[in-house]
Amino acid sequence: MSSPEQIQRRLEALQEWEEHYFQTRDTHFRSLEALQAETISRIPRRWNQKLMDAVDRFLFYTQSMILNTGVQREIEERILTTARVFRDDIEGIADVGKLRVEENKFILSQVMAKQRLLAFGQGGITGFGGPFLLASDIPLLMAINLRTVQLSALSFGYDLRHPAEMMIALKVFQVGSTPHSLQYQGWQELEWEKGNIVKEFPGLYEGDEQIIDEDWLQQPLRQVGKLTMIMLLRKKLIQGVPLIGIAYGAYSNYRFARQVSEIASGYYEKRNLLERWNNSGFA
Repeated sequence: MSSPEQIQRRLEALQEWEEHYFQTRDTHFRSLEALQAETISRIPRRWNQKLMDAVDRFLFYTQSMILNTGVQREIEERILTTARVFRDDIEGIADVGKLRVEENKFILSQVMAKQRLLAFGQGGITGFGGPFLLASDIPLLMAINLRTVQLSALSFGYDLRHPAEMMIALKVFQVGSTPHSLQYQGWQELEWEKGNIVKEFPGLYEGDEQIIDEDWLQQPLRQVGKLTMIMLLRKKLIQGVPLIGIAYGAYSNYRFARQVSEIASGYYEKRNLLERWNNSGFA
């Protein structure tokens, strides 16, 4: 169990991270974002809503599918096995939240390294520029990064079998995958998400179940731009291989994965620390 001093120091470090992260805006993307916002505003409102509803359904189904696979059970067991190295009284995912902060961070670092490598590899494969690879890039990228959020939650002891935690994970994904300069408002709203868990029935959620908003729609436009660039770079061959397109695809997807993982790990660590602080009577 972490001491109050350790928890306080880590909360202060997270506060510094927040200030730095949200003040460091992608200023060179400002004109691009303005163009994207204008493009979205020209789309009829009903089509925007249909697109947001379609993405919401995709995220719900994808999350449910992932959480009901054998792979999910395997990764949970690996996390529990690692946690038991530090404490032999760990029985379930919720008990992982009892570890010392450094131990949770260690588990998180192990799973995040694999996720970023997966995103990097998937982007590199997309860089070959084949029609099937281009068509599957956005769904695969969303699924990989939704998985990143799920693993961040597990690393701090949040069991995603509870409907409320599933909804919160989707909200974290939405904030993490929104363009960087538009994330701050969503991050502030995440601070209140825990209050939407019904206290009498901890598995239930009473917040807004709409996940995707219009700001988020700028992200698919960026991904379409990336795919267009890969198609153009497909003809730039080096010894018969589109190396420039591969490198561009890998870097773009890695950068996106890093953004999502920063938000997810920051949110779940801060939530875990605040709960420990409040439950210990130091608030």
